[in-house]
Amino acid sequence: MVCDCLVGATQMEPLVLMSAVVLSGVAAALETARAVLEGPQTWPDPATGLACRLFARSGTPEPAFMSRPLKGTSAALMRRTPELAAFGYVADRCDDATSEGWIEALEHLRGRDIYPADRQSFIFNPIEILGVATGLSTCRRASDDQRGWFANIILCGLNMGQFQTPLPKLAAKAALRIVAPHKSSQPKESLDLASLGNADLLLAASIGLVCGPGIGIDQGAIEAALVQRLCSDRIVLSDAAEAGALYIVAQRITNAVSLASPDVSPADRIMKLCRRFPLFVERLQRRQRGRDAFVINDEYDVQDLLHAILKLHFDDVRPEEYTPSYGGNASRVDFYLPLERIVVEAKMTRATLGQREVTDELIIDAARYAEMEGVDTLICLVYDPDRRCSNPQTIENDLERSRGRLPVRAVVCPRGL
Repeated sequence: MVCDCLVGATQMEPLVLMSAVVLSGVAAALETARAVLEGPQTWPDPATGLACRLFARSGTPEPAFMSRPLKGTSAALMRRTPELAAFGYVADRCDDATSEGWIEALEHLRGRDIYPADRQSFIFNPIEILGVATGLSTCRRASDDQRGWFANIILCGLNMGQFQTPLPKLAAKAALRIVAPHKSSQPKESLDLASLGNADLLLAASIGLVCGPGIGIDQGAIEAALVQRLCSDRIVLSDAAEAGALYIVAQRITNAVSLASPDVSPADRIMKLCRRFPLFVERLQRRQRGRDAFVINDEYDVQDLLHAILKLHFDDVRPEEYTPSYGGNASRVDFYLPLERIVVEAKMTRATLGQREVTDELIIDAARYAEMEGVDTLICLVYDPDRRCSNPQTIENDLERSRGRLPVRAVVCPRGL
């Protein structure tokens, strides 16, 4: 998923040549998107629901509002398809009563004309059809019969030419893939990206991020088109879904340009890789064809994965290099990059290693590694999957401000916006 959604190499090469312009436009987009996501939100509504799936599918840490309890609703309210779609996006977070109400509302929907003559139906609304599809795929009470009905409704509409414009048709294909992947073989969809407005371009990016490459669109081309818009124009955002799509794409572009640029220092490159470590882990935990996930049990697993990532980017990565004696004891660094004069230390939080303990350990490590010759920088990765660190920014700041001969840089991940 991570690799699928990155801008392709051939599209990225010209962007790297103008990386300063790209990064300036993308940085402004990140701030705009962050401001929307940090503002007041209805949780959930169709836009915040779609944003939730975008963050989950991309492995990007969620905005703070997504950790709040869901708003109250009822089966009667969910008979309105915007409400049905909103709770479909978060069906895996709903309690039993809400799930039961959602199924009752879905059954009510089955009795309606899905393709009315006036075309005033959720089936033509991309955000609503995706929300209903998501609910059918994640709600504990949804049945194969209900999923089959929905898939057949979509197939019927596609075969009869009911979807007359590109984005509703693309959303219908994406919804079909969500509920019935085995039925979703459809011709590749061609989008005239230049003709799409900014909102529609962000919607196309959202559909691609949620469903991946299996619906026949070129996600790299969509993201490259967004970058071109960001370099020449300011994109105005109307809701959390647009903000979420823009935020995720902008983060990907920032990292891709930075990692590809020859002007990026080795330390900055490692910092970028560490920031993206949760995306790597998330992809390993969601494997295809029903294969078992790679489980990260402890710090040694983190170190093994980080070692593999570093070896992709640096020729000489030495694990478990011994340090000089410090306080009467010798120890080993996790990774030593002699050509870059960098030591990388990886930690994983646990019940006995929370925010204070991990900070203290790394400050001691920094003093120890300062005795090593040929080391100019210590980089610390703290992997915190259970969010035991209440304030990741404080850890990063404390380590980077720790006084000593050896400069320290730190990444705590995953973390919020």
